[in-house]
Amino acid sequence: MALGTAGLTAMLAIESLENMGMTTASQRPILVTGAAGGVGSIAVLALSRLGYSVAASTGRLEESHYLTALGAASVISRAEFADPVSRPLESERFAGAIDNVGGNTLARVLAQLESNASVASVGLAGGAVFTANVMPFLLRGVNILGIDSVSCPNPRRLKAWQRLGELIPRSVLESLTTTHPLEDLPELADEILAGKIKGRTVIDLHA
Repeated sequence: MALGTAGLTAMLAIESLENMGMTTASQRPILVTGAAGGVGSIAVLALSRLGYSVAASTGRLEESHYLTALGAASVISRAEFADPVSRPLESERFAGAIDNVGGNTLARVLAQLESNASVASVGLAGGAVFTANVMPFLLRGVNILGIDSVSCPNPRRLKAWQRLGELIPRSVLESLTTTHPLEDLPELADEILAGKIKGRTVIDLHA
């Protein structure tokens, strides 16, 4: 339950990026946006344990210690990606990305990927409007990979679960999981809508 759909989604995103050529040999980090959330936290943890250098982007810089404890090599403010694209291409900063935000963030990330890199698009918290320029696709050959854990074929699902189980010890997983009794749900719902949840949240129906 601590891994949940978020764990599966994070691993599917990583495997999709690896299928497109992402390796630990790159000199640039892999960016994870919305890094303090459920998918983001597990993505940061899994990528770092696989040997990737990870740059974690979050709107809550007070969680920097949490993210570095998961294995992030650096923490970047979400504000760096919040503005609309003003230049078709920006400096190449990342060897790949897992984007949990969408909107302007996705467009800015695409403009900062290195040539032939990919971004796995997971969430649309920042909006579904696509504001990117075509230049990253034409001049750098970047790719957008949509991740849908719901329609994932069972063999691929089982492979992802197996890899997660081998990669993340239970003791480590527990460090990013908070369990609440059912009566906390109304208050938690407000925090979820406000984007204040950190890591994985589990509701214990029997508490």
